[in-house]
Amino acid sequence: MVGTEFQWKILDPMWFAIASVRCLPGALILAFLLLVPTFARAADAFAVRGLEVDVTAGSVAAAKEQAMAEAERAGFRRLLERLTQTADHAKLPNADALQYVRDVAIEHERSSAVRYIASLTVRYNQNAVKKLLRDAGLKYAEPRPRPVVVVPVFKAQGAGRSALWDDPNPWRAAWVGQGTGALVPLAVPTGDTADIATLGPEKALANDPEALGALGARFRTGDVLVAAAAVNSAGTGLDVALTGLPGVLKPFDVKTYSLAEGGLEAGLRAAVADIAQGLDATYKQGNLLAFDRAATMAAMVPLRGMDDWLAVRDRLGRVPLVRRWEIISLSREEAALVLHTVGEPEQVKSTLGAAGLSMDWSDGYWTMRPK
Repeated sequence: MVGTEFQWKILDPMWFAIASVRCLPGALILAFLLLVPTFARAADAFAVRGLEVDVTAGSVAAAKEQAMAEAERAGFRRLLERLTQTADHAKLPNADALQYVRDVAIEHERSSAVRYIASLTVRYNQNAVKKLLRDAGLKYAEPRPRPVVVVPVFKAQGAGRSALWDDPNPWRAAWVGQGTGALVPLAVPTGDTADIATLGPEKALANDPEALGALGARFRTGDVLVAAAAVNSAGTGLDVALTGLPGVLKPFDVKTYSLAEGGLEAGLRAAVADIAQGLDATYKQGNLLAFDRAATMAAMVPLRGMDDWLAVRDRLGRVPLVRRWEIISLSREEAALVLHTVGEPEQVKSTLGAAGLSMDWSDGYWTMRPK
């Protein structure tokens, strides 16, 4: 056990971000703060959180240095496994993790004269990590560019109705505590007046397409996942059903989690973690980049105006398998593109479809249309 001689510190990484720009003009600070959440979500797949360390050495400085190195190595292995398929984990490169570290954040720490205990977040250089995997000939998945919006509907043991935005909703609290996800970013609405007006628990459980679509539009995504959780009559299990808009990413339809150990709160956290990991695994299955399958695809895009083109351009940017594209010609009626892709054509077609772009083969070229 840790004695009272330990000092307790909680360091908020966001505080450092705000402090670093506090000398900027007010308008620039506001712009910075608006950009931070978007950046954090995009880079989250290359950050490994919750790395627990407990090291005793000749001095607290030595213990802290050793603990940092241990966390960086453990986090690096976890990151490589996150990005690659399970079958390739035995072939992961034996690289020096410390060379790939971008920065380290201390979530909380305690120390004595010779002991250092902490929970750390280590963020790695994504370009260097991806090059390492490519050079090793291993397939990996890029982070998903758009989030899955989670709608956590909860029904307590013996309750007559389900809760969504009302408090208490411990299921929603567990999802908020999950953070932003890893490969698949997760967005949990705050339950503000706009959320309440857009979607209630009854419409969520009925998979009302208009209401779910309106909620997703606020996050610029068509992926809205309704996660309905209900405690069974005996209070021993949590029944979870995943539904949502057609085509939404989900690891299963129905699953029951035991509440026998740790009670409701621990069971809810375990269910959320399992679903988040399942979303990552499901996404990774269809989005592994095979760089030995590089190809080009000529595509004609019928347009009804520039708004259509802007929609196509935005959706192409969400597809990791499309590494870049060239505009051969562009008018208000039609665009001619060359897509530079990795992966099998059917895999690229499926991924484009998930991003809202249909692809049809005819007369020697592809026709791409926004859905």
